[in-house]
This record gives sequence, C-alpha cells and structure tokens, in this order.
Amino acid sequence: MSDTQTASAAAERRDAAGLLGRRLLQLLAPLRVRRLTLHDAQGELLWLSQGEFGAAEQRYIQDTQDAFGLDGSTQHMERDLEHGRRALFFCARTPLGKRSDLACAIISSRRRADVDMEGIKSRVFAAMGRFSSTAPGAPGAPAADTALPAFRVRSSQRTANKPESAPVRADDAPLRSRAYSRLLRSGGTTRRYEIARDDSESLSQDLDRANRLIQLLQKRGTRDAPAPASFTLPVCVASVLAPDFLAQLAPTIEKAGLADDMLGLCIPAAAWEQDFAATQRFIEQCGQHRCFVALDDFNLTRPGFALLRSSALRCLKLDAALTANALDDKFAHANVAAIVKAARVLGLYCVAKGVKTPAAARWMASAGIEFADRPSRGGIAVATTRNGRALALAKGS
Repeated sequence: MSDTQTASAAAERRDAAGLLGRRLLQLLAPLRVRRLTLHDAQGELLWLSQGEFGAAEQRYIQDTQDAFGLDGSTQHMERDLEHGRRALFFCARTPLGKRSDLACAIISSRRRADVDMEGIKSRVFAAMGRFSSTAPGAPGAPAADTALPAFRVRSSQRTANKPESAPVRADDAPLRSRAYSRLLRSGGTTRRYEIARDDSESLSQDLDRANRLIQLLQKRGTRDAPAPASFTLPVCVASVLAPDFLAQLAPTIEKAGLADDMLGLCIPAAAWEQDFAATQRFIEQCGQHRCFVALDDFNLTRPGFALLRSSALRCLKLDAALTANALDDKFAHANVAAIVKAARVLGLYCVAKGVKTPAAARWMASAGIEFADRPSRGGIAVATTRNGRALALAKGS
C-alpha cells in the first residue's frame, strides 16, 4: 500500500471513529457521560468527545488493556476515579477472541438504579463490533497481547533420539503470564508480571521456559522502554539446587542485554527447607547475572528469614495460608504484619496470594501489602483507584 493509500485509510478510520463515538454517546446517555474516548488495539487515541487526552489517562488505558489482554473472555470493566467519577471500559474482540478497539466512558460515580446496564452493554458491543470489522486486516486479525508477544520461540530442549543440532519444533504452547494487581499506592500502571507455572516441572523445562522468556523480552525491545516491565519466572526445587542452572542461562541473558530487574526467578519454599546453603548460593548467582529473586510462600514459621539479607531479593510472596486466614486468625494476622514491616525496612515489596474477596483485598492494602498475584476466582478481580484504594472490578460480560 502506498503512502497516499495509507493516509487515506487512516483518515477514513478516524472519520468512522467519530461516527462511532457519537453513536456511543447516544447509547450511553442514561449514564450521564462526561467524556468518551476511543482507542485502537495498541491504545492509540482514535477519537475523544471533548477536551485534551493527558498522560495520566493514557496510563490507566494501558493498565486496562493489560487486564483485557490477560483475560480473553472479558469485555467490560469499571474502576473508580477521583472527584466522584467512574470509568467504564468496553473492549471489542475479534472472532478469535483477541482484543481490538477500546472505548472509555467517564461518568458520575452515582449511577441511577433504573439504568438497564446489560442492554446498554449489548448495544455498545454491537456498535463497536461493526466498527472493528472495518479495521485493516479484519475480521479475525489477532492483536498482539500486551504482557507477552503472540508469537512462539523455538524450544532450546533437545530430544534424546535426535542429533544435538536439531531443536524441538515450535509446537510448544506459548508462555502465559498474568499481571500482579495493585493493592496499595497510586501512580500509574502495574508493570509486574508472573509467568504461569506448567503442569509438570523439571530443571530442563525451567531452562527451556527461561530461554524462551528471555528471547521474547529481547524481541519486544523492552530494554529501551521508558518504564520496563518486570517478569518473574517460577522455578522448581531441582533448578534451585542444581549448581549450574544459572551458568546455562548466562549466555542467553548476556546476549539479550536486558535492563536491571526485568527478569526475576521465584524460588519455592521447599528449596530452602531442603537445602538452605544451596538456595543461598542460587540467590547469589542470580545477583551476579542481574536477575532479581522472589521468595514464594514466605512465612515466618519457615527457616527463610536469613535469606532476606541478599541484595538480589526484591519480592516476598506471602504464603496463601496466611493471607487466607489473616482476617480471622490473630497468629496469621501478626505473621503478615511482621513480614510487611520487615519488608519495608529492607526495601522489598510484598505480594499476597489467594486474595478472594474485596474485604480481604482492603485488609491486605491496609496492612501495607502492595500487590496481589492474580485476579481471584468467582468474578472478583483486585484492582486500584488512582488514589490507591483497593476495590473490586465487576466480572466482565
């Protein structure tokens, strides 16, 4: 396509976005919309109803896109803003489930009880779906996920019955990730991700996943981003206790040239319980290779407190048994409070596991825990307002 054709297509797209925006304002009129913006799959602004679009708005658009990218079934989210406002996000998806265009409506936080929200949503999605089908490459053109690219990297593993130079074909499932949800503090998007665990775990699988993740980050060009994301990869006990795990990863890490604190390894509690000295050596090697460390299932009843001395350590993932019982059990409550206080003194951040209710999220935030490790089940996802309060996002339609 020539430059003239490209410019013409872009102009037509903007004109169509204007028509869609005005149509959505009509559909959303019962909600008393203060402002409406439309964005493409990459978050770029296509149209706004009035005023100027600022950097702060761009940050929470990006944050919401991350959430839509991590949950392929969600099309609608809400979040509280300051000054009595509420943001509604509507995500159009391709027939393959990839997110396409995004609409953000800023409304008053006080919604009338008689508003037919389900009817409004269905009409909004229908209008956005027609608009998305006119986008270049539609229908069905997959959009790249925000957290990780939607392409595969060949496995570095070798098969036993093949020559050493023949790599395993790229039939592996792509790496899956989830973003940590912010519980405490304001100030923009959450750029901390964790790679999902495999069903089976071994040293060779950890090496394969780590090499693939490093290559993915290198291809994304994250090193030059203004605010690089960090990715934590859980590893198994065998990888932690192996003397040469980091040595095998070192060439890939050095070649990628990743920024500091971009790549982290999450150590299971069983590793330091089984061999404390070997775990300490592993953490030291992580620091030498510019990888940060997270300690999984951390609990003061386990013999891991001395590991907090390491300069490579960044994160404590609290034992889910603590966070699940902290509201009702005084011992668990005291354990969590002590860990959070120690983490603050040492400059570490804490992640709560298994947060299942808004009440639990509020308690974790009040205790000083900064993140939750995943959206919880049952339609409740932990998120944040821009002034740092924890809240629950309604389940997407």
